[in-house]
Amino acid sequence: MKSVNAFARSLPLLALVLSLPAHAINNATLDAWTPLFKGIDYTSGYASGVTSPTNSTPRSQAINAMRIDLRDPDIRFFSTPDNGSVIGDTTAQTTASFLETYDLQVAINANFFSPCCAASADPKDVLGLAVSNGTVVSPSDYNAIPPGGPAYSLALTAGNEALIKYFAPGADVSSLHTAVTGGPLLLGDGRIMVAEAPQNAFYDTNPRTAVGLSADAQYLYLMTIDGRQPGYSDGATLYETAEWLMMMGAWQGLNLDGGGSTTMVRADDNGDALVLNSLNGAARYNANNFGVYAAPLAAVPEPSAWALMVFGLLVLLAAARRRG
Repeated sequence: MKSVNAFARSLPLLALVLSLPAHAINNATLDAWTPLFKGIDYTSGYASGVTSPTNSTPRSQAINAMRIDLRDPDIRFFSTPDNGSVIGDTTAQTTASFLETYDLQVAINANFFSPCCAASADPKDVLGLAVSNGTVVSPSDYNAIPPGGPAYSLALTAGNEALIKYFAPGADVSSLHTAVTGGPLLLGDGRIMVAEAPQNAFYDTNPRTAVGLSADAQYLYLMTIDGRQPGYSDGATLYETAEWLMMMGAWQGLNLDGGGSTTMVRADDNGDALVLNSLNGAARYNANNFGVYAAPLAAVPEPSAWALMVFGLLVLLAAARRRG
């Protein structure tokens, strides 16, 4: 497993300024989207001097994000499967191991879980709805998500129709191919759904993992915010997490498990996991991870020797005409 710290220091945020809330994150920059795989683009961002109504001490935030085109025919989703007859719902894996085990291209951590946080592949109970390959791994739980619910789910059909919604206990989820759950809801119809002033430590500055959907449900956004690393990235409140999602273009947004669980990985050219964010300690064994299958980018064909010779001849002829 390889690791890289992604520091973003380049393009100012101009395109979405009018859609941001009145108290947008100070000094925020976001790189241009860069294609990683067919249907998957990557960006990283950075902000400094960030304050909140309950914390006037300036903080820094480093983010990593993926934009996934749900209309790309080669995009498929997968989450941690159940562990069969073993106790608990799943067997914990690091997000990097999850990506490598199932040959995925991109992955993040997903649901909250219990118990936490042994550094080993132990059985875990997944909190909230989890569906993998059409199989319910964990049923919907109304009050299982910190800080007490309700839980919301990112739900996808086999045809990559996506939505973020609340599933009541016993709800019919037979149409779902993949689902992961968290809380609270961060964005609803383009509005931030959490208070700007953190209500408690859970809402205050922490490492974050979040997902979002564009207004037309074409794009799914996966995002991590590093935290608890003074001098690099302190973390974000839930309100600030919602702001970052809006900057990327999300219209709906959901908080997933964060803190020491926060991880984003991609596959390198050999299929090995490359950790994109800076982990808050050792890689955590998470009960549920969420991954994406994608095709490689189309190769740019190299020019043939004959094409190069013809091009060179044309250059020489053009130069001769200018001299004449």
